[in-house]
Amino acid sequence: MRKRSTLIAGLAVLVATAIVASVAIAGPVGAPVATKDGNSQAVGSVITPKKLSKTDFGPAALEVTTKLTTTASSGVPNPTVNVVIDFDKNAKIFTKGIPTCDPAKLQSTSTEVALQQCGKAKIGGGSAEALIPVGERIVPATQTVTAFNGVPQGGKPVVILHSYGTTPVQTTLVLVGTVTRPNKEGYGPRLDINVPLIAGGSGALIYFNTKIDKKYKYKGKPVSFLSAKCPNSKKLKTRSVFTFKDGETSNPTSSQSCKQSK
Repeated sequence: MRKRSTLIAGLAVLVATAIVASVAIAGPVGAPVATKDGNSQAVGSVITPKKLSKTDFGPAALEVTTKLTTTASSGVPNPTVNVVIDFDKNAKIFTKGIPTCDPAKLQSTSTEVALQQCGKAKIGGGSAEALIPVGERIVPATQTVTAFNGVPQGGKPVVILHSYGTTPVQTTLVLVGTVTRPNKEGYGPRLDINVPLIAGGSGALIYFNTKIDKKYKYKGKPVSFLSAKCPNSKKLKTRSVFTFKDGETSNPTSSQSCKQSK
């Protein structure tokens, strides 16, 4: 029995390592930041198009990618419970006229059902990777991410991220985040999002990618959920705070270059 348990543990580490490696080249991120618990967190955000006005906000899309690895012998990182991401002050969001979705409607639903419930509130999508315990095994799972415009909380915009997969087991995660604009230290919109635990914390999200690209008409005029401009520095920066279940925090940053249109 001991030999079997050792074999299973070894396979778990190999599987975890394989899934981390499989997402290592997907989505641009900044340098990872390690914590005392063995976690190593990275974040990246890309605003497109890269050619933007120097003075006027123009329609844009935002792609956000996060990656989590670990040196823990189990191969499973200490799971994330909260993420705060500050985006550059040269970006702003606009949500007027977009239908909203109640996150309660998305609990325990497939992607198909989620779209039936809140399709008109969809603002983007992407993919996720998770490590999920199944018996004595740790199994990698690929999930589909759909982003929705949520019901405002206290006048603040809300972003809902619905993550769903069927292999190895059917799993639905609903992440709800609020958007504020502290406007401090060169940063503008702030996304503060809670991350539900997988199997009580035995599993973990190790990769999350979402592209917000909603464009629509409001009062007859074309508008965009996200608008941006390119500053004199020709750099757009991102900073973050990831909080893990054990209380440790990681503060990865990233930046991208932009071009100023004539």
